[in-house]
Amino acid sequence: HYYITNNLSYYRGFPSMELNDSHLGKKEYWDQIYITELDNYKNNKDDVGEIWFGERTEQKIVDWLVDNVETHSSLADIGTGNGHLLSLLAEEGFSNLTGIDYSASSVKLAAVINSDKPNIKFICRDVINSTVSDIRHDICVDKGTYDAISLASTSASDRQVYKQRVHSMVTPGIGLFVLASVNWTVQELNEFYSDYFSLDQVLPCKQFTFGGVTGQDVSIVIFRPKQT
Repeated sequence: HYYITNNLSYYRGFPSMELNDSHLGKKEYWDQIYITELDNYKNNKDDVGEIWFGERTEQKIVDWLVDNVETHSSLADIGTGNGHLLSLLAEEGFSNLTGIDYSASSVKLAAVINSDKPNIKFICRDVINSTVSDIRHDICVDKGTYDAISLASTSASDRQVYKQRVHSMVTPGIGLFVLASVNWTVQELNEFYSDYFSLDQVLPCKQFTFGGVTGQDVSIVIFRPKQT
């Protein structure tokens, strides 16, 4: 299921714009979602909650990481939710995994679900508003967090801060930022992040055509941090 509007930016017909506010950009919404998912998990251990952007997109990211990244690399999942992406990576042998989320309910849920995986740690932290010094990671992954930030009432300023903070979290020189979005095209992502990141690779995703315009259901980009 896609909780966030599918990639409508292909049809806007004009340059990048701010998206409309949504409850999906509010922390209170996500707090309640993860409280509910934790209750569901306690009643049914097979129910780990929503797989953000679907299993196909998540597996595409995992497969790329397995093929291109050393398993000892430090990797942070920004906006980890239920920690499912990190769970898959742990099963693939990744040994230095961190899940970050601004919702304490998310961190509690992810920690419970992944209690048998000591190579994953979860941290409750608001990347945008935190005053804690950034810890560098070889890989930072964002699968929906930037999209949610784009739907907040403070999106215009928050997106700028987020871009800078993520840049400060990625190891200079060797680090990568893997970003998946259903709200922004590859071109829009590249334009917005270009002052801090260079586009290294675009992962192919399912395409569709509407009104003579061809797009894809998810934009997945690999960025490298620039020297600033």
